[in-house]
This record gives sequence, C-alpha cells and structure tokens, in this order.
Amino acid sequence: MNCITLNSKRTTARSFTPASGFTLIELLVVIAIIAILAALLLPVLARAKLKATQVTCLSNQKQLILAFMMFSAENDDQIVPFGTSQGPKNMDGYINPTANTWSVAGLTSDQALANLTKMLETPGVDPLYKFAPNVGVIHCPGDTRYKFLVPGPTTGWAYDSYSKPQNFGGESYSPTSTPFWGQGATYTTMSSIASPSQTFAIHEDCDSRGYNYGTWVLNWNLTTPTPAPFAHPQSFTWEDPLPMYHGNVSTSAFADGHVEPYTWGDGAIIRYGLSVAAGGPLNPPNPPNLTADYEYVYQGFRFPGWAQ
Repeated sequence: MNCITLNSKRTTARSFTPASGFTLIELLVVIAIIAILAALLLPVLARAKLKATQVTCLSNQKQLILAFMMFSAENDDQIVPFGTSQGPKNMDGYINPTANTWSVAGLTSDQALANLTKMLETPGVDPLYKFAPNVGVIHCPGDTRYKFLVPGPTTGWAYDSYSKPQNFGGESYSPTSTPFWGQGATYTTMSSIASPSQTFAIHEDCDSRGYNYGTWVLNWNLTTPTPAPFAHPQSFTWEDPLPMYHGNVSTSAFADGHVEPYTWGDGAIIRYGLSVAAGGPLNPPNPPNLTADYEYVYQGFRFPGWAQ
C-alpha cells in the first residue's frame, strides 16, 4: 500500500518590535537641559571674553608705558610732550593729527585702518613707535568704533583707545586759565613725578573728533574743597569721558610702569562709559563726588600743585 504523506508547512506569525528611538517627551527634556546649560554657560563665556579683552588692554598699556620710559631715557628725562616738534598733539606719541589721512570722509573702515597703519609704520613719524613697534598696541580689542563709525573729521572713527591724562606731559596752563589749573599743571619729566606709583600715565579714552586729539582731562578746581568724608582741599568735575571697553572695568598705566584694572561702581559713570565706548554722545554726567570712583580718580590724577 502506498502511503502518501502530506507535509504541511506550519506558518507562525512574525512578531515585530518597534525601532528604538526618543519619544517626543524625551526630546523635549533633552532640549530643555541644553537650554539650561546654555543659559548657565553663556554668561560665563561673556565674562571670559571681557576678561581676555581686559588682559590685552593691560598688556598694551604695559608696552606703552615702557615705551614712554625708553623715550624719556633717550631725551633727558622728558615725558613725550604735548604739541611740540618732538611729539604730536595726542595721547601717546602715536597719532599725528598733521598726518590725519585715516579719518577722511568717504573712506571705508578698512581703508582708514590701512592708512593709519601705513602712517604709523613710516620711520620718524611718531616718537614712541620705535620703542613699541606694533600698531595694535594702541587699540583695545573691545573698542569697536572703527568698525561701525564712518571715517570723517567729526564722526568719532578711531583706532586708538588710550590717552595720556592731562597730568602726564599735557598742556601747561597758566595760573589765570579758567577755571581749572594752576602753575605747572602737568609733569614734564619722569623724575619730577612725586608719587609715580600713584600717578596716572595712560588711561582708556575716546574722542568725538576721530582720534584722541589731546589728553584725558578733568576740570580741576584748586580752591574748591571736596566735602567730607574725603575732605580734600581741591576738587574736580568730569570733562572727558571714561569709556568702558570691557564691561564696567577700565585699565590704567601708572608712571612707575605698573598697570592695573579698576572696577567702576557708580551707575551713572558705568552707563555713560558703556555708551561712549559704543560711539554714544560725549555728555559726561557729574555724579555725587562722595563715591569710591571719584576718590580713585582724585588719587590717581596727580600733578604739580595737587593736594591730598
């Protein structure tokens, strides 16, 4: 007997496992975590950038004050003078208004900067350049006016970020000048500075005329005292602005060669400093004199005839 065996194939249902991945809720949680981390890190990065800018400023001013000292050593102890044949009428010996080819109307920022660089690199044009032969040494990286202000004689375009204060090789006003200064209002030699470690020699500055033409000036009143608790026999009001290119911190070089940062605390000064650093109008506030900021400036702006 022939037996026929039927082989039937047993079919089984295939089980499907969903592909692994994030659910919508998990994605939202990850995005929220990233947002929180960014919110925490961005301020830290911003502060780090401001700190790096500050460090560059201090390095620039260190190079400039050393250049001042080397100039003095070669020129009978003289500070780079104000408006003589030995030095252009400006903050640090670099920018010469008689060769003002960089702040001409119609130039682009790149053209103006190229003209400025060419002028500075011309031998014999500026008395300090041979001691600090680096164009960037006059520029704070936080000073962006040269990028967005159009070059011209009155537009505020500028690459130089620093000035000599008036007390350090500035104009020598007469005793009858109105209303600020007395006889011998500025130091003209390094050795004549009574307290070099406490005397401003370089400060951050800005000028509406397209470069720092002249010095950083305060309006001193030699016979009007500062009230208590400081109780100085003299006083001052603000004249030139205090630009703040890296937050509420400014940097200064002193006549002994050291440099230091200073953190401003007065709200009016800070708002104004940040505004002018960004190309705002030069209309300085006169906050109350009884502040730590006023005292810091009073103590650093020493000149012949200055009184404690």
